[in-house]
Amino acid sequence: MSKDKQYIKQIHTRRWLMLRREVLSRHPLCERCQAEGRTRAATEVHHITPVEEGVSPLDKRTLMFDAHNLQALCHECHVRTHTELGRSGRHANADRQHRKAEATISRFFSS
Repeated sequence: MSKDKQYIKQIHTRRWLMLRREVLSRHPLCERCQAEGRTRAATEVHHITPVEEGVSPLDKRTLMFDAHNLQALCHECHVRTHTELGRSGRHANADRQHRKAEATISRFFSS
């Protein structure tokens, strides 16, 4: 799970829980499994563009609650997706923090 404090706060809100339930109701089967010819129940909702990549709190909220940024997955596919995209582990987190710092500097301090 993310270590971003804003993400952790938002993931426990009523708004997120309702959106998560809506996504899983609309897509009860894992979207990745279906694309690969398997049938498995979706149990998790994946943010296609990670919330942590948002520079400002508004960017993060937008990514968090954008229904077009969500995908219904089973646990196995969710883990595999993060692993394949290099979003899991200490190294990936350090890289993400570095990119985020660069984006913040560029957005707010570049002339």
